[in-house]
Amino acid sequence: MVQTKSVIPFFSIITCTKNSAKFINTCLDSVRAQTFRDFEHIIVDGHSTDGTTEILAKYSKSFISTPPKGIANAMNVGIGRAKGQYIYFLNSDDSFYDASVLQKVHDYLVVHKDLDWVFGNIHETDGSKTIGFPPKRKIFQGKHHTILEYYNYIPHQGTFVKKSVFDKFGKFDESLKSMMDPEYWLRISPHTNWGYMPITVAHYLIRPDSQSESLSNTVGNTREYERVQSKYLSPLELMFAKLINKILR
Repeated sequence: MVQTKSVIPFFSIITCTKNSAKFINTCLDSVRAQTFRDFEHIIVDGHSTDGTTEILAKYSKSFISTPPKGIANAMNVGIGRAKGQYIYFLNSDDSFYDASVLQKVHDYLVVHKDLDWVFGNIHETDGSKTIGFPPKRKIFQGKHHTILEYYNYIPHQGTFVKKSVFDKFGKFDESLKSMMDPEYWLRISPHTNWGYMPITVAHYLIRPDSQSESLSNTVGNTREYERVQSKYLSPLELMFAKLINKILR
């Protein structure tokens, strides 16, 4: 864990890793480059075997090594260690968009202290070219709980959440393999003040090697998403949600 001199840093950046040696240096370099320094960087590694831990040891002597129990568990381990006012998750194969991101987000949050959590844009890339900057449509650049019930338009790579929100509403659902963040947004959005900030936060790497089983992954993710929606929607609303999911898939 890399920590600033502040007793309570402004940001807690949580990075979960497992066999990320090919990508972790880019992630770590983007954190090192930040001009705003009032943050702690908490790294949770799931017993990597590919050289990731050797890289992390050079970056921080206090990264957390824990048995791999899924990404939600790793994120929750990080939350449990976090001391910052705002928590942010930077995936090990992603990186900050530029060196001024944390400064820009800090300045925005200082002005909008009433917001419990905020989300910005992310830069989707395959590593060589730009795919997009979601959420790019104006309708998704706002606080729309009803839309969120049917379509998750909030990228967790662009989201900052007050630690007090996790203290009040709990951590991520560890029974979920990939839909833990949409579930969390649905859990907290009716009870918190939140909104969009016009800042591009991170490069989100869409890896070719993760697309080899794209069809099976999509089907599995859709089923899990519908299980999440069933917790928050009426039977009639869920029928409509399943129709939308089928169209989008």
